[in-house]
Amino acid sequence: MTAFTRAARRQWSLQPERNIQIAIAIAILLLFAAPVIAVLIGAFRTSPFSDGTWSTEPFVDVMNSPRTWSTLWNTVIVTVVSVGAGIALAIFFATMVTRTNARLKWLVTGTMAVMVAVPPLFYALAWSMLGNESVGLINVWLRGITTGFEDGYQWGTGPFDVESWAGLLLVSTLRNTAFMYLILVGPFSTLDRALEEASRVSGASAVRTFFGTQLPLLAPTIAAVLIVSTVVSLEAFDVPVVLGVPADIYVLPTEVFRYLNDAARPAYGHASAVSIILLGILLVLVWLERRVRGRRSFTTVSGKGARHSVWSLGPWRLPVAVATVLYAVVALGLPLLQLVLVAMSPYFGATTGFTVDTLVRLATDRGTVRTFLVTALLAGCAAAVAIVAAAIILWAARLRRGALTAFLDVSPLLPMIVPGLLLALGIITIVLLSPVSGLYGSGLLLMIALFIAAVPLASRSISGAVAQIPSELEDAARVSGASRPRTLFAVVFRLLLPSALNGWLLCFVVMSGSLAIPMLLGQRNQPMLAISVYDDYQAGNFTVAAAKFVIFTVEILVIAAVIDVIKRMLRSGGDKRGPSRPVPPAGTSGRGPAATQTETLATLRARQDPPVPATVRAAESTPDRNVATNT
Repeated sequence: MTAFTRAARRQWSLQPERNIQIAIAIAILLLFAAPVIAVLIGAFRTSPFSDGTWSTEPFVDVMNSPRTWSTLWNTVIVTVVSVGAGIALAIFFATMVTRTNARLKWLVTGTMAVMVAVPPLFYALAWSMLGNESVGLINVWLRGITTGFEDGYQWGTGPFDVESWAGLLLVSTLRNTAFMYLILVGPFSTLDRALEEASRVSGASAVRTFFGTQLPLLAPTIAAVLIVSTVVSLEAFDVPVVLGVPADIYVLPTEVFRYLNDAARPAYGHASAVSIILLGILLVLVWLERRVRGRRSFTTVSGKGARHSVWSLGPWRLPVAVATVLYAVVALGLPLLQLVLVAMSPYFGATTGFTVDTLVRLATDRGTVRTFLVTALLAGCAAAVAIVAAAIILWAARLRRGALTAFLDVSPLLPMIVPGLLLALGIITIVLLSPVSGLYGSGLLLMIALFIAAVPLASRSISGAVAQIPSELEDAARVSGASRPRTLFAVVFRLLLPSALNGWLLCFVVMSGSLAIPMLLGQRNQPMLAISVYDDYQAGNFTVAAAKFVIFTVEILVIAAVIDVIKRMLRSGGDKRGPSRPVPPAGTSGRGPAATQTETLATLRARQDPPVPATVRAAESTPDRNVATNT
């Protein structure tokens, strides 16, 4: 062994924190960066299979095709309109909820949260049925209203067609509004009123104060939300494929799917070339978002003296309440009502004969039950692994400062810039060009893709809880002799458990309703729930598709109830294990024989059991108090 090798090994052993960070960083690059690199390689191959050859033809064909640039223009229109209108509505509702005395403002947050929780595929299908030209509820009611007039129109279909530019922009805007509102409502609620009052005292009007004082204070937050929402809108696949493709409106994600769905032979090279355009735009947006966050120097939160008085809407209070109810009904109430009615109808468009026969038949059908079980297994395992991986990454980022720390902080968000279709396409390319090509079409490969896609959501779900865990707890466990793995699992994971359960449920719901990844990696003979529902919808089995959504909703409610019971048991168990010795009276030391014996036994147990469970018990419920804020 050379002196250089011995020195390297000695240096490795003396820096365990750095070694852990390096190992995790390498694993992240292999998991998250490899699919992106594979997509770049695939753009210059005719096929990812063994018979493929290196060629620039796919890339050149895509760049020279007028269809590519018209698709890019469609993508820009959908993104700009939906994000622009969405941010305006989100700012309006955030201001109304946090700064005014509006009635029914509690309805807004609940509506937005449910809209974000509903998988985009089911939301798009609900609107597709709701805006159906012939029997959709909106058109039926509109035709009923107009025929009551003397010169009313006798429409057989319409007047609203959701499978059009208007429908695509409307539904995309509603989804973006809910997403942006949930991010903005927190900063809006902590904005101090003192600066606003100073502006009003100086003679500025309420409107000028709002646009000249409040919005500039929140400019970094709003800019970051705009960029993130633009990324999410560019990656959207479910809504465009359900509402845009039937109207021959293609955006970049659906154009990738069109190349891959070619009946003759999938054009993998052309799909990868289109993906490069989308990936380049996303990388620029992520870079801008990091620059905006890095330059953030605005103060919006004050100390105990901060005043959070509300505006009086006066005569506008009733119109604002009506607008709130109308938005909740249109954005959430009508789509859910349409799905429930269709699920209980003998056929799509029926107005009588509602029954639960379809629900009962599907709940007892072996094929449907197997679909739900496969979905629960794959999505549940992917969500669990994503939560554990995100916790390990965030924990490793706290070990020491440096360049690796900054990389680990942002690394869980890397899959966010890779849409589901691109991720699946990259994984296909890797598998088919490697010796493990037999994994193609397997459940394991699908679960790996779902896990990678779930990591950003898992990271956001538990990042607040990780930040709340003081490093002193880990130091105490290490001083007591516990190893790093034991400290991680016995201290960190135990404290994260309540938040991890909530994060797991959120990831499980999103992955169960994911369409893009199973579309390319799933098995058609045993599809996941999203593929099964989409196939039913394409085949015209609207009642079956809607009924599966109702069953899925019941499943989520049951799982949420079980998780709530587990969290209550954890909290009650922690309370029962608390200290039983009463606090000694003032002026006494409390150090009698019994007290001394108790302390001695506690000391012995601490020496025998390094992870010091008493410390864990004292803080195990701390992250759970901010679950709603973290989510």
